[in-house]
Amino acid sequence: MKKDVFSGKNILVTGGTGSIGKEIVRQLLERDVNTVIVMSRDEIKHFIMRKEIMDDRLEFVVGDVRDYQSASNVFKLFDVDIVFHAAAMKHVVISEEFPFEAVKTNIIGTQNVVELSLHHGVEKFVTISTDKAANPTTVMGATKFIAERITLNANRFSNSGSSFMAVRFGNVANSRGSVIPIFLTTLMKKKKLFVSDPEVTRFIMKIPEAVNLVFEAAKIGEGGELFILKMPAFRLGDLVDVVIEEVSPMLNIKPEEVMVEIIGLSPGEKLHEELINEVEGHYIEDLGNLYRVRLGSNVANANETPTNKKHSIVRYTSRDAPRVSKDELKELVLEMLTTMKV
Repeated sequence: MKKDVFSGKNILVTGGTGSIGKEIVRQLLERDVNTVIVMSRDEIKHFIMRKEIMDDRLEFVVGDVRDYQSASNVFKLFDVDIVFHAAAMKHVVISEEFPFEAVKTNIIGTQNVVELSLHHGVEKFVTISTDKAANPTTVMGATKFIAERITLNANRFSNSGSSFMAVRFGNVANSRGSVIPIFLTTLMKKKKLFVSDPEVTRFIMKIPEAVNLVFEAAKIGEGGELFILKMPAFRLGDLVDVVIEEVSPMLNIKPEEVMVEIIGLSPGEKLHEELINEVEGHYIEDLGNLYRVRLGSNVANANETPTNKKHSIVRYTSRDAPRVSKDELKELVLEMLTTMKV
């Protein structure tokens, strides 16, 4: 039986107190890991997480990836084998308003953790990215695109067999700051929904699916690759209909009482998202439930041609992806509702 890649390992999760980071930690603790190091700069979330998850294999470190010395201390304290880099500024509007803060976290922070991982010879390094990096039109997307390239480029400098790769997420349902909890919170407080455009489509994945993608990348990644889950998309107008028609009565709000305000797309926001751009489409490998894009350190100079199930896809957009039904959206919304204080 093949040994679990995580067995006996010391694993660092940056941004480990966030929605994705916390689920990565939870699932790692279900395996035979040696230590899981949770790094985050939010001491309150650290405190809460210590109460929620009690395990002798957990180590909590208050630290900031933007600060090289702070990040370096983690590698000095622990013999890190694997890094899951989830620390990020991921809110599109906030990143537009404070672009250099996004640069410091998403670019400089990634560079810091990558450099330290190279220096300390980690085995695997996975950066968590976003569909907004595929063909970026926003600060958040642009900074995550560069974070991807910093990660993949690190394979050029690895002398110890370290493998650096990235994964791209769509909209992670029910994660903090995603559209479903925002809609529910606004509905309960104001009986109103702020909608950019009903025709907007977005890729969607559940938190466990997102974490499985991260783990799969760590297992099969050889370095210099992007891993992308094949996922469906939802139409924003369908989600609005579900929230108004199906969910509002459960909150003792009559559907006719709910107001909808169309606010338009924010600067740089797309009507439809992309997971793979036209250039990347030349380096794609179809692995069944996911795509592997072999980019190496330089797309223009990448000579590798996938030898396994080459796929002819050029672009992968939310407009053309399989559509999530209203019944499936209702299930996702109700799942989120059970975790909220109503």
